[in-house]
Amino acid sequence: MKVARIYSYGNSDEIKIEESPQPQVHSEDILVKVHDAGVNPVDWKIREGFMKQTSPHFPITLGQDFAGEIVAVGDQVRDFKSGDNVFGFAPGSYAEYALVSPNKIALMPKSLNYEAAASIPTPGLTAWQLLEKAQLKANQNILIHGAAGGVGSIACQIALWKKANVIGTASADDVSYLKKLGVQKTIDYKKDRFEEFARDVDVVIDLVGGDTLARSYQVMKKDGIALSTVGAFKETDAAKFGVQGANFVMSPNAKDLSELAKLFDQKVIQVRVGEVLPLKEAKQAQDISQNGHAHGKVILKI
Repeated sequence: MKVARIYSYGNSDEIKIEESPQPQVHSEDILVKVHDAGVNPVDWKIREGFMKQTSPHFPITLGQDFAGEIVAVGDQVRDFKSGDNVFGFAPGSYAEYALVSPNKIALMPKSLNYEAAASIPTPGLTAWQLLEKAQLKANQNILIHGAAGGVGSIACQIALWKKANVIGTASADDVSYLKKLGVQKTIDYKKDRFEEFARDVDVVIDLVGGDTLARSYQVMKKDGIALSTVGAFKETDAAKFGVQGANFVMSPNAKDLSELAKLFDQKVIQVRVGEVLPLKEAKQAQDISQNGHAHGKVILKI
């Protein structure tokens, strides 16, 4: 089978497309034929060596998000069968076949194709778990920085489904997209300072970094909740404004994937698929993701 892997850390030139033996199924494994793989920032961060502590030994087959079809199951697997269309997390999803764990996949939303389903796992679960941790309620005000990105756009839609009042920051190119999603207040962060437009915010989601979160505390209610996926939360700074919060890391699991699948089939959430490239162009796909030039999810068609 063909795979995209690296033998050392570095830029995207390290990515090699080569042949590899098909994985062998053990008792608790599931073998999937990967139809599409989602390209996430974590993929190129692994390639660059930012996550050496958790990376496997070289060679590393890249990728984690996927959508595909089950072709074989181990004798201890009970909830899935050959022929099921599934999506979720597969170590090394930039490959024609991958081994997955039953507790990190779910049946694909029936309303989505493979490309759309492969767009969901990392950004979808991150958005879902962020709002669960924030305990977002109806009529609360939520400010989402980076609202038009993969995580941000899904977070906006879940927040609207929860009947919250959503304020989203984005570049001018994406403001119209957020308005189509139903975001009540959109802010072009390159043109305007959000502090001049946001008030009495209950929850802040920071997907951007820099000084964005620190600037957000002044527009928050006392006892508001601030969550950052980019490590920007500092308790000492937040405490000055009576704000609580945390730095957040998503936890892959089948239960949350299944909940998301229901929302997609109910048309509560939609995804924006951007560039779709073949596996042989994995280098270009990661470059697009890393350069931040994508409007919509970058997908590898396996």
